[in-house]
Amino acid sequence: MAVSPKNGDVLRVNRGLYSHYGVYAADKNHVIHYTGATGPNDFNGIVRETSLDEFLNGSENFSVCTFPEHPLSLPTVPAKNPLAKILQLARVIKLMDYHLYSGDETVKRARSKLGQGGYNLAFNNCEHFAVWCRTGVKDSSQVNNILNIITHILD
Repeated sequence: MAVSPKNGDVLRVNRGLYSHYGVYAADKNHVIHYTGATGPNDFNGIVRETSLDEFLNGSENFSVCTFPEHPLSLPTVPAKNPLAKILQLARVIKLMDYHLYSGDETVKRARSKLGQGGYNLAFNNCEHFAVWCRTGVKDSSQVNNILNIITHILD
């Protein structure tokens, strides 16, 4: 591991077809993330605090996600199809809640959700959770990329 994470960092580990995300808690060298009640291969996700090793699940590398102080700029190209227009509007609404929390605040937000269920691949996955802890916005680049592909196909 070349990167030394700081308290509240959002960590990303590549799991092949997808990436897994969690919030680093430096006081215990733990990660707070959506994972199965019995471990990473149990897909009935709940928010748990686990060791960094359990979060990595055999991977030797992870990256630290970066977030801007202010939300990213909005798209300037008008959407062509109705689905793309809806997605653009949803993004505008989401960004209204954007706030970059400190590392301590991020960990506190993550720990406040320990034991929470409700995992949903499209609407409430590990990335949604970790990004929400850091920014106040439930967002997933992985889901957004799939939606962008679908909207381009429809154009």
